[in-house]
Amino acid sequence: MNDEQLMRNLQSVGKSCFVKYFDEFASPTTSREDVIKKLMSESDYTEKSCVSRTSHARSIIAAGLAEKALKKIVSSDSPLVPRETREKANELLKMYN
Repeated sequence: MNDEQLMRNLQSVGKSCFVKYFDEFASPTTSREDVIKKLMSESDYTEKSCVSRTSHARSIIAAGLAEKALKKIVSSDSPLVPRETREKANELLKMYN
């Protein structure tokens, strides 16, 4: 996965969604269906959106690009990425250091 594909996948998940549900997306013991159910129960996302977000997030993680994605979120200057999201992404990055 190149940088362009990473950013496209990250946009498909949503930066805030990627950070908020990072532990679930990254957990090898949490099934895809359980992640989708959790997203649906805690958000206004449609089932189709939850399936897509889960697939894209897990593809980023499976490609070994979670750290790179989190760094991109931390350095994002988009007003659409809340400060809290950047702070949590920074906390998650500490797992990689």
